[in-house]
Amino acid sequence: MRWAALFTDRTDGADIRAAHTEAHQAYLRKYKGRIALAGALRPEPGGAPSGGLWIFEAESRAEVEQIIAEDPFQIHGLRATSEVFAWGTAPGFEDIEIGAR
Repeated sequence: MRWAALFTDRTDGADIRAAHTEAHQAYLRKYKGRIALAGALRPEPGGAPSGGLWIFEAESRAEVEQIIAEDPFQIHGLRATSEVFAWGTAPGFEDIEIGAR
């Protein structure tokens, strides 16, 4: 099943992001596969990150929430909000695969 996680960051979190980016990126690589796609959200291209979006391939919400809870950005308080949604595929997009090309 697919899940989407949407994160917004604290507006005063630049120092937290800078201090933990390397550990956060290593963490994402550790879960590559269960996290099918991940990236920062920015108000405009090249702008400062203001949150993130992850797409999961996971059996349950509990599995997704556990992965999120162990992320260094979550542990160190960068995330102001974290929302998890079950994500279905829109008609006509069933043949689209998420993953490396």
